[in-house]
Amino acid sequence: MNSKPKKRLSIAELKSYPGFENYADEMAEETNASLEALSILFYEHYQKTIKEKEGLKVFSIKENEL
Repeated sequence: MNSKPKKRLSIAELKSYPGFENYADEMAEETNASLEALSILFYEHYQKTIKEKEGLKVFSIKENEL
């Protein structure tokens, strides 16, 4: 697993992307919060999928041993 520290996108970084240049600071902060929440959801889903696949592998191996 990656032990790299988490870094949140700054307002200036967000505004450097096309389409976000004219965002007010408050809107940019809200957008960053939304992106962070979405990232967490994707990561949790990914972790759950990995665990389920590992469980299926173990189940498959045990089933083949019978």
